[in-house]
Amino acid sequence: MKGTLGLLLWLVWSIGGCVKNPAEPEPVIPAIPAASGVYVLNEGNYGDVAGARLSLYLPESDTVYHSLFEDANGGAHLGSTGDDFALFRGKLYVLMSGSERLVILSATDHHLLQDTYFPGSTPHTMLIDSLRNTIYITRLYKNSVLFVNLLTLQVMDSISVGHNPQDLALANGKLYVCNSGYGEDNSVTVVNPDTRSVVSIVRVGAGPSGIVTGSDGKLWVACTGNAFGAPMIPGRVYRIDSGTDTVLDSVAFADPLSGTIAASSEGHLYVVGSSASFFGGPIHRIAVASLGVTLNFVPGTFYGAGVDDATGDLYVADAKAFVTSGEVSIFAHNGVLKKKFIAERGPSLFVFKR
Repeated sequence: MKGTLGLLLWLVWSIGGCVKNPAEPEPVIPAIPAASGVYVLNEGNYGDVAGARLSLYLPESDTVYHSLFEDANGGAHLGSTGDDFALFRGKLYVLMSGSERLVILSATDHHLLQDTYFPGSTPHTMLIDSLRNTIYITRLYKNSVLFVNLLTLQVMDSISVGHNPQDLALANGKLYVCNSGYGEDNSVTVVNPDTRSVVSIVRVGAGPSGIVTGSDGKLWVACTGNAFGAPMIPGRVYRIDSGTDTVLDSVAFADPLSGTIAASSEGHLYVVGSSASFFGGPIHRIAVASLGVTLNFVPGTFYGAGVDDATGDLYVADAKAFVTSGEVSIFAHNGVLKKKFIAERGPSLFVFKR
């Protein structure tokens, strides 16, 4: 952590690191002084009941805050296995599959505002639909998607989809669900969110796991392939027209992918490769206009990736095999390393507060 001497002294005071009279009341943790920043969801070790953590990086002051929820809520923990999160209307929504919990906290002071549990669901991925006041949540081992009221957090409905549903997207008034099957499924379920019914199935490659809208307005689906197939099935990325729900073209890889995909507004897609460590791989880049691929655009073993459209910077997370604190690297759009900082155990996802 870097910064001015004054900022360091203020941080020491704010986290209670100074010597104080035991009779004095505990200091109130102030709101983090930033209008913008980069949130990092740290997954935590599998089975660790308190493993999920939130970090925040402030580029202007080059400062990192760890365990945001714990510091703001008297040491209470988010939960187990942080799978997904989102920033919406000044609130952070954090979903954990291990504790089967959705937590909502203020994006200003990080105090808990609401929470709920989905027992027996293994909730994995979520998507907020402001038009319908609905949160869509995939149930990883129930092959279904929950429709949750955005305000009350009550489950309104559920719909059956394919095997092991993962990432979600909204386009042209339709909900798209990637059914990974961990390499055994090859479908994207298309749902009418108004009637809560399946309207079509789009067939892609083995293991559809990530989906984004590219700079061309089309949907792009990252398929992991199947590393354990006989023979092995390599990864592939598919472009889908959400108007007709048809596959337009695809980009092939020689090896499996991890399933993560991120899009930049300046015309590139970033996918995470795989490696023998099973904790990610190098970052490959795809040019949306030409479908040209730059293999190993960022070499390494990365577990997550995200693009800050305000700057064009690429953020990549190295989980360090979950044996120690993870590391986040920031690259300019030309691949030049700009910065590294230490996160917490298993960094995987990024949300950009602008």
